[in-house]
Amino acid sequence: MKDAMIKKLHSMAVATTAVLWLCAVSVTAQTTTFPYPSVPDTLRQPQARADYLLLHYWDNVDFADTTLLCSQDYGEQGFVNYIDLLGRFGKNVGPQSAKIFIDKAWSCPPARRRFDSLIDQYLDDNNSPLRNDRTYSLLLNAIANNCHTDSTERSRYRFRARLAAVNLPGDTASNFAFTADDGSTHSIREYSSQRLCLFFYDPDCENCHTVWTWMQAHPLPADVKILRIKVNDRLTIQYAIKATPTIYLLDKNNIVTLKDCTPEQLVKQFK
Repeated sequence: MKDAMIKKLHSMAVATTAVLWLCAVSVTAQTTTFPYPSVPDTLRQPQARADYLLLHYWDNVDFADTTLLCSQDYGEQGFVNYIDLLGRFGKNVGPQSAKIFIDKAWSCPPARRRFDSLIDQYLDDNNSPLRNDRTYSLLLNAIANNCHTDSTERSRYRFRARLAAVNLPGDTASNFAFTADDGSTHSIREYSSQRLCLFFYDPDCENCHTVWTWMQAHPLPADVKILRIKVNDRLTIQYAIKATPTIYLLDKNNIVTLKDCTPEQLVKQFK
């Protein structure tokens, strides 16, 4: 499943590159099946062009055409390019763009089901190369605030949005006290002068033991200190722990580098 997703995303990379190209130069022709909007020639700066594209990305899409939306070349490819753009260039208009997209998609039940599935597939799967909790949180908040989302769903989406938004890469990791395996008590702020790998685990979790054994066979650089931390209810919310083990990589000053990564992603970070 993991290899298949990576292979599929690799095949989509060319189209993603084309969308990024739209942000930098004038659009003179449509070369893909997805109906990208034409960016005005008067917009010269890449960020300005990206802002326009994000705000008008879905203008030419008929969300009632379920045949097109369910095709990989149109619906799925268009969505993959959109979340890639939103993650790269959404600092100015991200929330507004997410609202426009969700308002359009959620007004048509078949489109809603289609994109709800794609959002989870590409943004909530640890093995997805496009996983981006910042983008995920934007879309979840837009769904929670949409008029077609009922009260029960609204609470669920808001909770998921809060989890996605905590301890994002680039943020300072929230501090907490923990008891080490030797019984001593510490806080992660004590280790702010060095890089940290936080390994959240459950002693009864068989997968935790499997992953830990794998990590011992693939050692990290000597200057990275690994902290093994038993999960509890407080940390489950504070660090968005959905399953164990959960792994974070912190740079010096406790800046989050990787959030909830796989052990393979952790090791790859140092190659």
